[in-house]
Amino acid sequence: MTDPGRPVAFPQVARADRGPAPLPLWLRGVIVACCLIEALTWAGPMLGLGSARVAGVMLGGFWPPLMTGAAGLYPGQGVAMFLTYGLLHGGVLHLAMNMISLAAVGRELVRMIGSGRMALTYLVSQIVAGAVFAWMEPAAGPMVGASGAVFGLAGALVGHAAINLRRRHRSMAPLIRATALILGLNIVLTLLMPAIAWQAHLGGGLAGLVLGIAFALSGPARR
Repeated sequence: MTDPGRPVAFPQVARADRGPAPLPLWLRGVIVACCLIEALTWAGPMLGLGSARVAGVMLGGFWPPLMTGAAGLYPGQGVAMFLTYGLLHGGVLHLAMNMISLAAVGRELVRMIGSGRMALTYLVSQIVAGAVFAWMEPAAGPMVGASGAVFGLAGALVGHAAINLRRRHRSMAPLIRATALILGLNIVLTLLMPAIAWQAHLGGGLAGLVLGIAFALSGPARR
């Protein structure tokens, strides 16, 4: 089972005259790593490595049965998969959608919570996304893709923006409309494409939402 992502659009919550925010170094590293791994899976057969994609999924995909006692291919695979599955993708289109979404959401969110908090949100969202997927689909697998973490960043953006808008007594109608649109598209695409791991999207999005609200209530991050 793959987890195809798609671009996510949110209302602008930062000042337009500040220009685009630079992506944090760690986020650039994630994007580069995902692209390199996808390139290697395509080049694998030409380099005599056989089916590199199958090998990658076997070794780095998220396998829910490993959480219920199944044996892995190497020691610690049941723990490592929480980190590795987000670096793998089901193809170039899957990769492109996730990386475009990641860059777009990341540029907005880093203004709000800073690089460190955003990295924590990414990590926690990816872990929770995998855990929720395993809880709801214990016999399924494998799952790959960064969509759970991307939805986590999107959820954090929504949660943080909602608190700030409420504090400033500004209308949340644009944010509500954008969120409803995203949820509606997610539901429609899930019905049209059953292979989408919507459980991971749900888990990652909720984790990010909680963290975004918590960060907004705790005050600005130290830079």
